[in-house]
Amino acid sequence: MHTALHHRRHIVSAQSKLLRRIRKELPTRIPDVVVGFQGRRLDPQKVFANNRIWFAHESLENAGVPRYWNALGSGSPALRRSNHITVEVNPAIHGVDRRVAGLFAIDDKTRHTVLLHRGRIGGGRKGIGKTSFMEWYPGTREKFFDPSRDDSEESAILVADLESSEFLTQLESFVDAVHRFKASCKADDPTKMSDTELRKKASAAPTKTKSSTKVNIVYERNRYVAELAKRRADGICELCGKAAPFTNRSDEPFLESHHIVWLAHGGPDSIANTVALCPNCHRKMHVVNDAKDIKKLNRRAGKALGG
Repeated sequence: MHTALHHRRHIVSAQSKLLRRIRKELPTRIPDVVVGFQGRRLDPQKVFANNRIWFAHESLENAGVPRYWNALGSGSPALRRSNHITVEVNPAIHGVDRRVAGLFAIDDKTRHTVLLHRGRIGGGRKGIGKTSFMEWYPGTREKFFDPSRDDSEESAILVADLESSEFLTQLESFVDAVHRFKASCKADDPTKMSDTELRKKASAAPTKTKSSTKVNIVYERNRYVAELAKRRADGICELCGKAAPFTNRSDEPFLESHHIVWLAHGGPDSIANTVALCPNCHRKMHVVNDAKDIKKLNRRAGKALGG
């Protein structure tokens, strides 16, 4: 059994302990690396690797859920292009928050600090999620409870024992397991099928669709900041440089405000972080979010402030 850490000072101490082990076990620091986290270019002091896995970290104090962002990928990180994140293990900075999958805990038997993961992976894609991964995962599940709540015990996967000589082996095994699980799910990915196989699957699919209820988080936005960005753009998309594709009912060029660093990832609702984009480029930023585009938009917003 494990006892989850929920006091801020204990979680801060556990994250520091994790980073000390990472620096020791993954001694290679990688400069100029871009990762899938908003296509973000990370400081060389925050990316570590060997030839099997890489690790990157950030502290997201101002995010909707204040947390430590610990990203892990398979193989050595590539330079000059965005690296795909295999799995994130993000403990809340205070408390045990179910909105993030990571947490620190104490092994009640050894008294070691451990990093656990609840198994929620895949960003909500069909077939890739907590239930399917926990059923597939070949390793053992660990039991833990949160002393700040009266809930019954929960199950989680041991990512690594921060004080064990097996720390690196455990970490690599967990990343490899997630990588293999996601690879197995791609076998049923429509984008990877041949036309014949896709037509066969589509013809066999039921024609009546299921309904479901989803809860979305809506962020309040400063309408003055949004309007200022649109006036600055003057009907021209600040990414592709083309005129707005149509006008609204007031006969004004239609552009959409976009936060360069998303509000969901702690970005500020400020002039320097807000640009005006055509609908096509706005969708592109939320699907691709290429590092070069981010750099271009940052320059555009910086010039507006006289930077």
